[in-house]
Amino acid sequence: MATTTSNSATPAKVAVGFLSEAVIPGGSHLVKGDLSQGAVHLILGVAATMAFGPLGLLAVKANSLAKSHTGQSLLEKVTG
Repeated sequence: MATTTSNSATPAKVAVGFLSEAVIPGGSHLVKGDLSQGAVHLILGVAATMAFGPLGLLAVKANSLAKSHTGQSLLEKVTG
């Protein structure tokens, strides 16, 4: 009997990513160990909050969560 591992987004992984994004922008990347993407999203989150307010922060957090779990940003998902 062979065991297989999957990189798919299980509900537990999505929940942990969501909770970490609630605490800090880029948190889902930091939990996965991708420090560079986590830092980029953290900086973008601060800049978006200063420029656009809470909606900018929400957009950066949503993009970070999507990129962390699917490998594609929200813009890549929308434009195909």
